[in-house]
Order: sequence, then structure tokens, then C-alpha cells
Amino acid sequence: MHIFATENQERNPKIYFRVGNILDPIIMKKIINLIAVALISISASAQSEVGSITIQPNVGISVASATGDVGENKKMAVGLTAGVEGMYMVTDKFGAALGLSLTGYNTSVKDGPQEGKISSNYYLCIPVTADYYVAPGFALKAGLSVNFIATSKFDGEDRVAGEKVKKQFKRGFVSIPVGASYEINGFVFDARYNIGVRKILRDKHTDGSYNALTFTVGYKF
Repeated sequence: MHIFATENQERNPKIYFRVGNILDPIIMKKIINLIAVALISISASAQSEVGSITIQPNVGISVASATGDVGENKKMAVGLTAGVEGMYMVTDKFGAALGLSLTGYNTSVKDGPQEGKISSNYYLCIPVTADYYVAPGFALKAGLSVNFIATSKFDGEDRVAGEKVKKQFKRGFVSIPVGASYEINGFVFDARYNIGVRKILRDKHTDGSYNALTFTVGYKF
């Protein structure tokens, strides 16, 4: 297809061009290759060098659920999470990370007179993960997290019937985080599923733990 020159274009030949030249298969292939190389370069630059240490502050949300006896008449609720993570690149594909975050493990009552009321527990979480880069900027991760209870409230109150809500819970519990992250231009998008493996209540006759999905956005320095 051609766009033919008008009288004004004849006076200024620089305006005259052929769209057919732009759509030429060889030119299009070169453009696609250049775009692909640029994208690979951006992704590769997001991945740290071997032996480097990076620090990554992050913020996001958590969606938690309770298991076992604890989970009876409870449903998922949304909480917040904020923290920092440090990573050491052992090889060009493998990194070891240590984090510290304050994460909400919140649930709400399903039915009954207290329906919809929120049980809000925030934990100081210390996860240690192994990160394996399956592609530039894209990592799969798994590890272990020790979580210490920081605050505990029910329906916005820290006491129920004169007793502190926090006293019903053990000092902490252990979870297994598994997930993936993607890095681009210094930003890190992270999604993890934390599987609780230790009971959370002091009551010996009550079993159950927390599972939680966390979604965070961070920036590497």
C-alpha cells in the first residue's frame, strides 16, 4: 500500500513515504527482535549479581484462614503486611533471603450473634527462604517462618469479658512459605502461601493453625 504525495508533499519530499516499507516482513522481524532484546535486558538487570546483598522494603495485603478447631465458624479476612527482606545471591540462579515483617492473620465469624466480627492478630514474622531463579527476574521460593504474636483483638477490643484476647494464643507458631516473585526495574512483586504447621491456641484441647496468602510490592536497593 502506498500513500502518494500531494502538491505540498512534492514541495517537501521528506513527507513522502511508503507504508509498505514499514510493513515489510524483514523490517518487522528486526523490530520484534529489538523489542525482545530490550525486554530481556530489563529483566536481566533486575536480577542481582553473584555475591551481592540487596535490601527490599515491601508492603501489601494478607488473606488468612484458620484450620482445625480454630477454623470452626470462621472465614477468611483481609489484613495488612509490611516489612523488609535482605537477600544474598549465592549463584546466578540461587539466593538466600531473610525477612522481617508485621503481618495480619485475620478471620471473621461466619454465623451466630457475633457474625461478621473480626478476630485480628498481627504477628512479627521472620521468614528464611531459598529463592531459585527459573528465568531472568522470575524466582520460585520456599522456606520456613517463625511468627511471634504482637497484637490480638476481637471486634476491635483487646479484652473480652475482662480477659486479654492475646492470652488465648501461644507466643508464636511456625509456618512454611511457598511462592514466587517477579523483579523488574528494581520493583519486586511477590506472592506467597504460608502454611501453618504449629497450633496457635494455648488450650490443649483445641487444635488448629493459620494459613495465609500474602501479596506484596517491594523495591530493591
